[in-house]
Amino acid sequence: MKFRGVKPSLISTQVRNTAAWALDGPVDGPAHSWRRALVSATEIPHGHDGDGAYLRLLLAAHHATVATFVPTDVDSHIRFHAWQRCETVDELRVAAAVLDETAAWDPSEVSARVVTIEGVGSISGHDGEWMGVRAGALGRALALDDGATADAQAAFLDAALERHAEAFAAVQRAKGRELKALEVVATIAHNLGDLSRVVETWPLKSPSALAVRRRYAKLGHETDGDPRFALAGRIYKRAMAAENPRFLALRAARSLRVHRDLLLGIGPFFDAWGETVARHPVLDDDAPGGEHGGRGAVLAALVASHLAAPTVQGFLRAIAGFHRAAPGGVERYADQVAARERASLRTGAIREALGVDRERFEARTVNRYRAAYDAG
Repeated sequence: MKFRGVKPSLISTQVRNTAAWALDGPVDGPAHSWRRALVSATEIPHGHDGDGAYLRLLLAAHHATVATFVPTDVDSHIRFHAWQRCETVDELRVAAAVLDETAAWDPSEVSARVVTIEGVGSISGHDGEWMGVRAGALGRALALDDGATADAQAAFLDAALERHAEAFAAVQRAKGRELKALEVVATIAHNLGDLSRVVETWPLKSPSALAVRRRYAKLGHETDGDPRFALAGRIYKRAMAAENPRFLALRAARSLRVHRDLLLGIGPFFDAWGETVARHPVLDDDAPGGEHGGRGAVLAALVASHLAAPTVQGFLRAIAGFHRAAPGGVERYADQVAARERASLRTGAIREALGVDRERFEARTVNRYRAAYDAG
């Protein structure tokens, strides 16, 4: 199979730029085949993927960086182009076998967006990524009339969806677990969206393919969706959708890329993350100096993010956590915030957020969940 994708050497450079820390660790066994692929990326010849090595590299890069501040841009390759390049059933099955390896990869190594539910296990944003990739493989299997591969991909999707439904059922009514429930509904919304976006772009018109598309599209919608997810979808829309911004401004703080501890979790619950930024030993106090750059650069990026999306509470909570944990609070780092934005530290929403502790904010969030749940 010929490909026109990103050169392996460039993929290696991109991963090292955003998550070099992820490359330090074991490379043996199925659980770490992603790291083995990344550290040996330059050994993959550009222009051939008959053994699936290039696809494995793309999947590994996505696994390692999708939950970081600067993900590698391989989405279209792993969800569409890799599968369209499969011209025969044999080629498709080689690629699908490589995709099966992702089941052994632990997202908690490279993501802070993993939610563990007692009695169910974990769900994460990575699940949605792999559901989207599986949907790409499923679409190609339908096009090539490869029933065995299509059945295998559909079985994976069905099992993943059932686990998501079980996760929500386990927490939705549990008093005292409302914050966990909100993390679950945010994860479900993300993952169902990933799945839907892929199946809706299938270039297939046959009645059987359209039926499969309907089976996996818009599962979280209130109309024509899956009843297992309708309530989760309504809660997400009413209580969490506003907390799903793009975090582009945070890319400016390159210091956030140097350690696994600095990965961002599920918003708006960023108080603890802000405290980590204020205390973490890999960060320096002065942005211009030091090996990695400083806390002031992170604060500046958070302020810029807040001003770009003022209704998002997560940025405010991160600033509040930072203020509590940093000696001297935000005032100590104010001169590292852009001059035109500095006044926002002294008045308005940021100043108000600094006066609300984590417990009060989370209590308000719990009330939002209960109101959304009761309304559903």
